[in-house]
Amino acid sequence: MPTISQLPSANTISAADEVPISQGGTARATSVGALLASAQPAIIVASPSLLGRTSLGSGGPEQVDVGAGIDLVAGTLVANGLDHAGFQPTSTLSTASELVISNQGSPMLMPASLLRGLFSAGQNVAIDPNGVISATGTLTGGGQAGNPIGDLQALTGLAAQDLVGVSHAGSDYAISYSNFLGGVTIDQAAPAGAASDSDTIWVAQGSNVMAAQSFSAIWIWIAQKLSMYKAPVVEITTDTHLDTTIHNGRILVCSQPITLTPLVNNMGSGFQCTVINASSGSIALGSGFVSSNGSLLLAPWQSASLSCATYSGGTIAFAAMPTAASGTAPPGQVSGLSSLATTPTTITLSWQSPSSGGVVLSYIVQFRPSGTTAWNTSAPVLNATSCQLTALQAATSYDVVVSAQNTSGVGAASAILTVVTASIAPPTLPLQVTGLTANPTSSSTVQLGWAAQTGSSAATSFTVHYKVSGSSDSTSTVTGMTGTGGSISGLQAGTSYDFSVNGVNGVGAGPASATVTAVTLAASAGVTSITWIMVPAGPYAHASGTIGVNAQVSPADSPIQFGFSASATTPPTSWSAATHVNSNLWGAYVPTPMTAGSWYAWAEGLDGSAPTVVQTAFLVQ
Repeated sequence: MPTISQLPSANTISAADEVPISQGGTARATSVGALLASAQPAIIVASPSLLGRTSLGSGGPEQVDVGAGIDLVAGTLVANGLDHAGFQPTSTLSTASELVISNQGSPMLMPASLLRGLFSAGQNVAIDPNGVISATGTLTGGGQAGNPIGDLQALTGLAAQDLVGVSHAGSDYAISYSNFLGGVTIDQAAPAGAASDSDTIWVAQGSNVMAAQSFSAIWIWIAQKLSMYKAPVVEITTDTHLDTTIHNGRILVCSQPITLTPLVNNMGSGFQCTVINASSGSIALGSGFVSSNGSLLLAPWQSASLSCATYSGGTIAFAAMPTAASGTAPPGQVSGLSSLATTPTTITLSWQSPSSGGVVLSYIVQFRPSGTTAWNTSAPVLNATSCQLTALQAATSYDVVVSAQNTSGVGAASAILTVVTASIAPPTLPLQVTGLTANPTSSSTVQLGWAAQTGSSAATSFTVHYKVSGSSDSTSTVTGMTGTGGSISGLQAGTSYDFSVNGVNGVGAGPASATVTAVTLAASAGVTSITWIMVPAGPYAHASGTIGVNAQVSPADSPIQFGFSASATTPPTSWSAATHVNSNLWGAYVPTPMTAGSWYAWAEGLDGSAPTVVQTAFLVQ
């Protein structure tokens, strides 16, 4: 059998030609067409080319072309950028735009806003968030104007901290306006010599432009104004101490009869004012004044000049009094005498000062029962045009006259005024007691309180009536109680009681108050011992505030009460329930006694057990 190399060569090959194959270990023959039916045919395409499938169904590879902007170079796809030529052009670039960049060989998208980060503003240059580059100053390093100065916004004023651009040693700087001017403040200026007419000061005349002005020119202006100056007027209605800040250089019009007192330290040397008495009485000059006529009273519608001066003899407050007000003539007649009010024992009078004669130093008030001839004289009335007569008889008619006097004599008496004192109302029973309250303070004690009474029929003492609520038992009574309350003790624990109170005076007992009800506290465990811890020390102001006390109690949970008594042997009439502080300590704030004297602190159980008193008294002033 010949070998393959010994076989003759076939000049052509067709699908029908047969070749041997081994199929399942058996030599068989098959055609070339059948053998190659499932084999890939040879692919021959021009270089460079890509192969793929662009259609559906059976078939071999198909040539694939690359699109615009892509080239196949030596088996590698490369972007050539030709596709960008077809992009839509844009006329603006915003911070929201995106750019394609190559970052170390890798293509990336970059927001256009990041481009601004590649730049930094230099001297006198700013870049705003929108990327606008602008100049912040008017000078550049070369000293040329960045913007024409006429284009800048004009200011109407400058502050010391404002900045001014300067060029220093070829570099641009900013200097504050205050340092740029280099002005000297008043505390930095050198002391000036004695003032003279040629000295000048800054003034602004018609605008804010400063000009120089001499002292002599200013004085001429002041002198021209002096002729038009008017002294201020101050009205005074109450007693007053003269003070330079309020009264110097003023005209003081006194519309009430008051007293003017000098305070030379506040007035100062050179103080001066004019006083006009526009009241119906005299104006008194207080202690410390020296007057030109020896009188310190200024009559109605007279004036005086008051001055304060310091000289070698010291400082004086001087009053230049009018010559017409000297004491060379007695005062004129008092007028307008009238009664303002009356009571059974008093008459209140008022009058007007004389309108003529000398200065009034005092007034004499005389009175007598109508129909009698002897006059009674009251104490002299100084610096006033009113007084009150006292110690008179009720329902009695009195004649009254008033005269003015000075060192030269007594003026004519006023017309007689007849006044009848008020009658004394007959005594009556007290009114009904009101405002009754009842507060239990222990298992055996209730504290009562009621409203005070006033007037001629007011109660001088009170009677308390009480009994067990709803019972037919007779009522218990406590008499002689004074003030506006008291404590009722000896009651049954946990029991309801009815209380009422009558007021009593010299005529008798008034109507009883409305009935109030209170229930005593329940009985508590008996206290076996009380040990004082904090006791009153004193002294204390009577009827003012409270006094803190506390004590240790056995048994620890047994409540107690505290009180004050003027006796170390007689318990208090009123108590204050204690508060449990902690453990076996109980305390309370007890009202300070209403009257002064020596007092003792007491404590006991709410049922009256274990009464304990501090043997050392404390003082209430």
